[in-house]
Amino acid sequence: MKSNVQPLTKICMQRHDYRRMNMVKPGSTLFCDTGILWVTQTGDRQDYVLYPGQAMTVSKRGKVLVEAMRDADLRLA
Repeated sequence: MKSNVQPLTKICMQRHDYRRMNMVKPGSTLFCDTGILWVTQTGDRQDYVLYPGQAMTVSKRGKVLVEAMRDADLRLA
């Protein structure tokens, strides 16, 4: 598990793997290139499921937790 993520980072995740990202700035975008990702963030009551080609913008300051529901590739920009 990684705790800090640099901008423009690509992360390859195996099924049920997760990443806790502490340093993601509001306005950053998470892209799902392959697989299925479940995403939740501090202060946001909604959880997100991203499929290939989908993205979400981090809207709150705080931690972001991403879990791969299938083997997945994630990009953070």
